Amino acid sequence: MLAVIFSSLHFPLGVSELYKWPGLNEPLIYLSAGHVRSFCILGARLVKENRNAIITIIVAPNLLSKAQTEILAELGDESFEAAWRRIRCVKHIHSKWPQMLMAYILRVLSSFQSNSQSIFVLTPLAIETYSAVYKALSRAESVSCAVTGVKYDAISAPNVVILSYFAYRQMLATRAISGHKVPIVSWLTGHASAMIRAHGPEYMGGHGNLGAKIDAEAARRGVTPKEIGDTIYNRTDGTVIKIPGIPDMYDWEYFPQVLPFETAMSDFIKEGYGGLKECDAVFTTSTYAFEEQSLNAVKSWISKWNKEVYVIGPLLPSGYGKMVDNRGTGEIKEFMDKMLAERGRKSISFGTIFWPIVQAYIEEIIEALIEKDFPFLLAYASPFATVSDDQVQKINQSGLGLISKWFPQQFILGHPATGWFLTHCGQNGVIESLGCGIPMICWPFETDQPAAAAHLTHNLKVAFELIEVRTGEKGLKPIFRTGRKAKGTREAVGVEIREIIDSCRSEQGDMIRKNAEGIREKFSKTWEADGAGRREFLSFLTNYNVKLA
Repeated sequence: MLAVIFSSLHFPLGVSELYKWPGLNEPLIYLSAGHVRSFCILGARLVKENRNAIITIIVAPNLLSKAQTEILAELGDESFEAAWRRIRCVKHIHSKWPQMLMAYILRVLSSFQSNSQSIFVLTPLAIETYSAVYKALSRAESVSCAVTGVKYDAISAPNVVILSYFAYRQMLATRAISGHKVPIVSWLTGHASAMIRAHGPEYMGGHGNLGAKIDAEAARRGVTPKEIGDTIYNRTDGTVIKIPGIPDMYDWEYFPQVLPFETAMSDFIKEGYGGLKECDAVFTTSTYAFEEQSLNAVKSWISKWNKEVYVIGPLLPSGYGKMVDNRGTGEIKEFMDKMLAERGRKSISFGTIFWPIVQAYIEEIIEALIEKDFPFLLAYASPFATVSDDQVQKINQSGLGLISKWFPQQFILGHPATGWFLTHCGQNGVIESLGCGIPMICWPFETDQPAAAAHLTHNLKVAFELIEVRTGEKGLKPIFRTGRKAKGTREAVGVEIREIIDSCRSEQGDMIRKNAEGIREKFSKTWEADGAGRREFLSFLTNYNVKLA
């Protein structure tokens, strides 16, 4: 019997970025559906393929409907009624799904009541209430929803717990109840090179135990770790960072943009390091077809901690990249179909959570796309995005662009009209783009993005990178591999984007597209009968004596 708990509930609550808006005293939480998506795909795949698998997926309230959509899409047109009985989505606020789905299919419950959006309120409550819920599940007891009072029947006790690697506190709570009888697996959604940089040994280009360094420095200065944590994380001196599988980079190249918000990145890194040390094994949703050398380095490093790393990605929907996603409707589909009929595979899609502090750079790129007759979709989902009324009017009048707060990214990437994807190079966007064979134009900001952009352009040759859009003191410093410096002007951005548009339409662009399509073919095989992702997942089950039937 395979009984699994998936959870993205951690510090901060959900797989998230922590943003602090200027002028506000309290941080806000932006929850990312992209990270939860891979949970849902694996969970649905397991119950679809294994009659005795029982899956519990814990997600934040506003991601529940998205989780349902992902699971339904993965289950497809098959008879999934019985499978749904074994997928339970656990949340913290009452679902608005139909009662039939709630009672019969989802097993939805809440471990606490709260309408707050503050990390300072939600995180302690999540940590406090996790133990009670997990204890009931571990005893094969029924559990009740703290909000609705609905009582759910008992199921088999979990024999695997999969937690986001940031969920260090929940790992400790799990360990206090189950000891080492139930394996805890850390779930990594991010580029392997970023894991090395954030947590890996210094000889691999990593920070090592950054939390310990911060604590030691704080003690030396007589201040709190929180006061100096991010200053140490952000400190650069021109050291050349040598990470396996990534071109050599100056340390300042990991900060190519001034961000429009403040983040507590050192807190993330400390929690993540604790999660990696506490777990029994690691799942990464990356794949050898994308970053084999970096993944092998991660395996080598983690093996010194007496843990195995299982490379089970990419966890893309079944058939992804070979058929058009059916979730695009209305205006979006009409626009894409029209551009395909009129111009063929020439459209460019913007995907964004981050947003530049220099609005003029976005405006210049929009003007260049219109001038060059290059159709585009512009999503401005970021809470920091601003698009002027004049720009919206210009886009609408051009007939070449469609602008919205949100677009169904997988639908757009899978549509034959899409030729290029302008991305910040986070793992989800990169993997989804390559899964459809779509080449990229890179605009990295921070975290795993700058190294990924270098890898995509220099090693894999599946992308161009925008350099002139860099901002701030660090962003305007030279790049190690070329010596180039951004000029820091709108004029330079305009020249560069027009050159890149021309390159997209050239033989070089054709070569880059061919490389991306080659990676798509490799991705499509990873979960086939003898695919690398499936093999490593089955290896995990064997090593931990977990039976599928």
